[in-house]
Amino acid sequence: MSRVSKIVSIGVFSALIACAGVGCTKKPSQEEVSKLEDARVAAESAERKLSELRQERMQLEQELQGKQSDFNAKQQEFNDLQ
Repeated sequence: MSRVSKIVSIGVFSALIACAGVGCTKKPSQEEVSKLEDARVAAESAERKLSELRQERMQLEQELQGKQSDFNAKQQEFNDLQ
């Protein structure tokens, strides 16, 4: 699991434990609803950030592959000149 996924999982799990510790009522209190909403927003934000970082990583890997190919071609050209 990536670090962001672990943080999101821990946050959601903590929110669930906090709600379970309060007790069972017919309706959650406003504070509980607020905490769950905050946890949901944090989880969504972390998922968006994870998606952005994955896209950036893919772009960087493609850029690296292109530069490695260019380097190999230049190195071969250099070796041919010797």
